[in-house]
Amino acid sequence: MKPVRPSMSKVRRARIFEAHKGLCGLCGKKITGDYDIEHRIPWAISFDDSDGNLYPAHKDGHALKTKQDVKDIAKAKRLAGETGQNRIKKSIPSRPFDKPKEKKPWPKRGFSKPGKPQKT
Repeated sequence: MKPVRPSMSKVRRARIFEAHKGLCGLCGKKITGDYDIEHRIPWAISFDDSDGNLYPAHKDGHALKTKQDVKDIAKAKRLAGETGQNRIKKSIPSRPFDKPKEKKPWPKRGFSKPGKPQKT
């Protein structure tokens, strides 16, 4: 069972902003308008919501990083086998030294050929 993600208080948000001196953690430029608090390592992978894993980021940059994070999270879940799609493909036969089955011809139909009477 994964832990419940705590909500971000205004005080904590301001503390993280001040700790980074108002600089964006993605581009390093000064943040003047709206900003988001971003995880260095996505929360869905690390479950780390400590201040050391958080930094302020411009909204545009945050959206781009989140797009990549979604791919990284999916890959981490796939590797951990949490998606329910961990199918094993058999590339080697279970008995590799057995001869392959011979192909049987299609059964013949009981119709007579044109010009020949059918046997009864």
